[in-house]
Amino acid sequence: MRGYWHFPAIAGVIAILYQLLDIKWLLLLFAAWLLWLKLLKKLNINVWIITLFSFIIFSYIIPVLPQAAFEESSVEAEIIGKIEGEVKLSSKQIQFTLNPPYSSTNLLVTYFPDKNEDFRDIPLKHSLFHGSQCTIRQSIEIPPSSTNPAQFDFRQFLLQKQITHQAVLKDFNHIVCTPESGLLPLLYKLRTDLLNKMEYRWSDYSAPWINAIVFGDASGIEESVTELFQRFGLSHIIAISGTHVTLVITFVYLILVKGNIITKEKTHLFLLIFLPVYSILAGANPPVLRAASMMVVVLILQKYRWKLPYSDLFSIIFMIFMLWDPYIIYNVGFQFSFSVTFAILLSQAWVRKTKSPVWNIFQVSFVAQMAILPLQIYYFNIFHPLSILMNLVVIPYFTFFVIPLMYTFVLIHFFPGNLLAIVDRSFAFIHEKVLIFIEALDTTLFPPIYLNQLSIWSVVFYFTCFLLFMKYLEHKQQKRAWIAGILFILPILMTAGKPYFQEEGIVTMFDMGQGDAMLVEAAKREAVIMIDAGAAFHFEDMEPTRGVYKNIIRAYFHQRGIKELDAIIVTHDDVDHFGSVRFILEEVKVNELIVSPYFDVELLKEFQEIQPVLNITQVKAGDILNFNDSMSFQVLAPDIDSGNSNDNSIVLYANLGLKWLFTGDISKEIEEKIIRNYPGMNIDILKVAHHGSKTSTGPAFIEAVQPNTALISAGRNNRFNHPNAEVLEVLEDNQVHVYRTDEHGAIQFFYTDEGGTFSTFFP
Repeated sequence: MRGYWHFPAIAGVIAILYQLLDIKWLLLLFAAWLLWLKLLKKLNINVWIITLFSFIIFSYIIPVLPQAAFEESSVEAEIIGKIEGEVKLSSKQIQFTLNPPYSSTNLLVTYFPDKNEDFRDIPLKHSLFHGSQCTIRQSIEIPPSSTNPAQFDFRQFLLQKQITHQAVLKDFNHIVCTPESGLLPLLYKLRTDLLNKMEYRWSDYSAPWINAIVFGDASGIEESVTELFQRFGLSHIIAISGTHVTLVITFVYLILVKGNIITKEKTHLFLLIFLPVYSILAGANPPVLRAASMMVVVLILQKYRWKLPYSDLFSIIFMIFMLWDPYIIYNVGFQFSFSVTFAILLSQAWVRKTKSPVWNIFQVSFVAQMAILPLQIYYFNIFHPLSILMNLVVIPYFTFFVIPLMYTFVLIHFFPGNLLAIVDRSFAFIHEKVLIFIEALDTTLFPPIYLNQLSIWSVVFYFTCFLLFMKYLEHKQQKRAWIAGILFILPILMTAGKPYFQEEGIVTMFDMGQGDAMLVEAAKREAVIMIDAGAAFHFEDMEPTRGVYKNIIRAYFHQRGIKELDAIIVTHDDVDHFGSVRFILEEVKVNELIVSPYFDVELLKEFQEIQPVLNITQVKAGDILNFNDSMSFQVLAPDIDSGNSNDNSIVLYANLGLKWLFTGDISKEIEEKIIRNYPGMNIDILKVAHHGSKTSTGPAFIEAVQPNTALISAGRNNRFNHPNAEVLEVLEDNQVHVYRTDEHGAIQFFYTDEGGTFSTFFP
């Protein structure tokens, strides 16, 4: 089998894709490949049989997760189990996984510390360590699922970790834990102690970088920095990867061997012990385990003078990981790590032909970025044209400066505080300047491209052309390489440009609980406008929170490649209608903000400060809003100041495939006024006012406008009992079909000039 282990590994990958994507033609592709290997390549029969069995075994073991479905379930239960993995500590939350024996119900337990509570002392007080035996008595629930397109699905994320339920602890009266002795609990406790010690000894700026780069805990790094690195495809830099493990090995080798402390053979033995230990201290993430496992095997092979091609080593490690834990295939770090390593192994012949170290770095960076690009687009909906060049600059900076320095900081953390402060400030000064430089490139030179996921055929075409590109480069067939290079970028350009050729427009009502946000996209991306952009808020100060914008609105913008809005129409100045506007203005170019003459002036000043060139337009009844001749809205209200925010809502009539009426939060009085001012107006689709409150949607109004369909935005189990039973009865009596975000999730309407069809996130 020497030199042939990549065949069963490839068979395993095809089996994984066949199971997860449910693509029937992959089975035919595998059969054709097997025949080609046997009849044309004359593959050894033993290798051929092992390849076939690999496909069968991987097809059987790969877990297929259930499709998302909205359901809520909360039950009181007593669960006994062990804490598995590390206990994640931060000032915001403490989190761990409880693994009951002989049960498939793994439990995610979360506790939110009080502001005055020292979160670092909690594990010691309550024996929250890896391996601790715990009994928990309280309400457990099924985690929430996503209810909007592009929204992060927390339930699916936990299912990928074999976690089916969650519990939120209000205090520790309902959980009792007994610590367990042993090496693994000791190592996890040591990891926690080291993380805390770094936070204690180093500044708030340096400690998060030490903990991220040395111990694999990036939770302390600012979210804006994490997103910046993500946009450039640099996430692997702040999460331990093969680069970090290689540098650790080099560091140990230089100290022990070059420092004449112990012999080379004893250093190898030390590394065989140290690498598994360090893998645990570094968080035991798949990229670390992959790099450490490969190095341990290499050291064993060297010790016994066995020779094994790196392709075989890589393939065997991949299959062992999959057999050991099939759920690891869902880990993004695992996918990225093995994809990059595989691509670099394939490109070795091309890279070796180049003598320039700088060009070598560029080649490896290029191969790594191109290998993970479809994955990056799939998970983050982003492609940055400067990512390869940025890797060329940032990777050497981290490899030769930041990463070695962070390991040095760990080694010298017991030095006097005055000395630590000097090196701490020096690092912070340099590092801040580098991050400012990266951010400047991100915002001024070339913005990232956001796009939807690639189709499976696009991915197949992409990798086929990419492999041909690599082959032609290796054989110095420059002309063919250029053609293949242009072709493998083509699927990305076509996907990014697809919205500009779509013949359908889309109206999306987002599910954001007790808030309103609707997005209207004209066909061929000729205009994009928002009608309201609400947010959740703190009841103490009514200040909007960023969560709804980040997880729902921005996620959808990224998936659809929306980087500019022609307008935001804010119907009135309630936070559940304008709360996300400020966050949109901070990140998205908005050409026009449209409000009524009675909108809060201070809010308008705040919005203008965020985007000084923002054009603010005030409209009232009788005005017409026209957007690039692709859609127009007639303003039906307000005509006078009604004295309250809800009744001052902008009411809009539009023809978007069918006749729409958008009503903000108007009351029955304003509804009756509208049907008096516009007699004979009939509509097809009504956006129900005020989340279905009984103060709106009167019988006379519904009988007058005669909608066929009504859309209601309301939060699940909301304290206002929206939509009101009387409103639903009125709609039912008038044979109006109702879509509700609390039952159906996000609601979308795909339209042309001739009409349109509805689609809901949940059936």
